[in-house]
Amino acid sequence: MELIEVAALKEAVKQKVIEPREPQVLCFDVLVQFLMTLAIGDGFYPEELYERIKKVYAFQEMTEEEWKSILDFLTIGGSVLKNYEEFHKIVIMEDGLYKVTSRKIAMLHRMNMGVIVSDAMLKVKFISGGYIGMVEEYFISKLKKDEKFILAGRVLEVAMIKDMTVYVRAAKGKAFAPSYLGGRLPLSSNLGHFLREKLSGALNPKASEKELKFLHPLLANQEERSHIPREDEFLVELIKNREGYHLFMYPFEGRLVHEVMAALIAYRISKLAPISFSMAMNDYGFELFSDKEIPLNDENLEKILTRENLMTDVISSINSAEMARRKFRDIAVISGMVIQNYAGKQRSNKSLQSSAGLIFKVLEDYDSNHFLVRQAYTEVFNAQLQEQRLVEAFMRIEKSKIILKYANTFTPLSFPIKVDSLRQTLSSEGLDSRIQRMLEQAKKLRGM
Repeated sequence: MELIEVAALKEAVKQKVIEPREPQVLCFDVLVQFLMTLAIGDGFYPEELYERIKKVYAFQEMTEEEWKSILDFLTIGGSVLKNYEEFHKIVIMEDGLYKVTSRKIAMLHRMNMGVIVSDAMLKVKFISGGYIGMVEEYFISKLKKDEKFILAGRVLEVAMIKDMTVYVRAAKGKAFAPSYLGGRLPLSSNLGHFLREKLSGALNPKASEKELKFLHPLLANQEERSHIPREDEFLVELIKNREGYHLFMYPFEGRLVHEVMAALIAYRISKLAPISFSMAMNDYGFELFSDKEIPLNDENLEKILTRENLMTDVISSINSAEMARRKFRDIAVISGMVIQNYAGKQRSNKSLQSSAGLIFKVLEDYDSNHFLVRQAYTEVFNAQLQEQRLVEAFMRIEKSKIILKYANTFTPLSFPIKVDSLRQTLSSEGLDSRIQRMLEQAKKLRGM
């Protein structure tokens, strides 16, 4: 299927379509670090500097109230942390100059300058004791208490996440497959557009691309057994076989968007009837699998795919508070709220998370509108949950004709997603032999 992606990429290059790089805005942690750097040097006058900062694209929407909060944070620690002297970093001189006078504070700032932070790995341990392995923070922070995931050939249930350790219990049933950094390099929005366009006209006899000509038998098979979605269509497949019930959707929006969308659709279906799912996805679509019949039909499908209450349902389907707490650790380090490097010593991720988590809780409880807390939630929605692309995807789906197809065996579009999910499940049977068995079952069903 990647050959269609190649054809789409060639078309994008031919039309000279360049992917935009959207700059992040209102990154207050970086601004705080910049102000500290100025204060360690010659100092700064807030009135003069404010006009300069407002000319920077990233901060042109900053309000005077936010600016005042930042200055309060640097001088007295803000309204919540004012009783802690370590947060009184900048001194206001008699002439109104903001300057750092403490050699210790200046030294710690120089040792901790920089805005590059690395993704952390969390230890996974049984709550009763015993180490299992490591999992990426990016993945585990999305899971809520009692949700299940697969690691080291075991199905595990999240009991709690404390500091940099995930405490789990052994469990059974459907579970999430962990995603890692390599899977977070998804299709861009422009490439997704060209991919849908190429797939839409793939069976056109005048199609000249050699990739599409080579794939013609496979695509003809997809059209015969299900459907090839046109540009103004959205394909949904319901497949029932001996394993259970499979729901496939094909937004062609990239893995990151599909990861969030799968959790959202599962949440919305679970509101219709109590049902649990396991999930799998690739850059083209995603699968929800259950051993119970999935209560989906032409009548309720539009409600499941509606844009109404979109982000409210997303927040309900994932653990956004835990994700923001994890994101806040990086913000706290960059802003100097938490010190990472001391002379001859570097604090561990566990220690950093513990300190940042405590501060985050205090701020959420007593100053929930704190500019760094708001930044943590904003970055979660923009970067990890891909809010803008998710909204645009649902806007496109609303305008599309929804095509619901039923099948008793996997189709060429659904097969790669199913294979991805097989890689994550424990079995004494090798992956190659399992794929071969699936192919033989499909041939038998087609011959019936």
